Amino acid sequence: MGLVDEFEKRLERVVEGVFSKAFRSDVEPSELGRRLLREMESGKSVSVGAVYVPNDYIIHLSPDDFARFEGLAPTLRTEFITLLKANAGQRRWRLAGQIDVRFESDDSFKPGRFEVQGLHVAADPSNPHPTVPDELVQLGSNKSWKLDSDEITLGRSSSNGVVVDDPNASRTHARLARRSGEWWLTDLDSTNGTLVNEAIIKERRLSHGDRIKIGATELEYREAGSGIT
Repeated sequence: MGLVDEFEKRLERVVEGVFSKAFRSDVEPSELGRRLLREMESGKSVSVGAVYVPNDYIIHLSPDDFARFEGLAPTLRTEFITLLKANAGQRRWRLAGQIDVRFESDDSFKPGRFEVQGLHVAADPSNPHPTVPDELVQLGSNKSWKLDSDEITLGRSSSNGVVVDDPNASRTHARLARRSGEWWLTDLDSTNGTLVNEAIIKERRLSHGDRIKIGATELEYREAGSGIT
């Protein structure tokens, strides 16, 4: 199954019931996703040994469509960011900074019309990490960890950045590493393995909302700014 097909099937599950008879719009979320992919490709910039693509996207909608999408915007933003990250990763395209997608209302647009704008927005070299860092949250407890360095280990030992107090966790169980603005989780040959969304992994790129299981302990990965802005 292709990237777009997977995205559309996931989107159907996420927004099920929203685009029902009570919702009237000529703009479909899947259409926005396809346009974002086209904007990413058309915005390619070739540098020495690398291809850079836009990382900041603005979806311009009519006031009526903007109002209809507003309640769904946080969910769509997360899905669109996941789609764009996966597309760039598959094609080995590089990004100047973290991907962001936002919606804006344009009074000059009639219902059904929309435009997508992609921009190359470089990270501030004096502050390469987000003001509010991504985090891991341990479900069923009040524990959380800010991901404010480029590499963090997880495990039972107190020397880890994320200490997992679980007898089924290895002393140094897994590692989180930031690569081109994305977090990758790697199992460090642990005794009982590492799961993401109930699937055992050796290495996996994380997306907002992914659930990591180490022993009986479940952690949720949350991206900074994952809500509507």
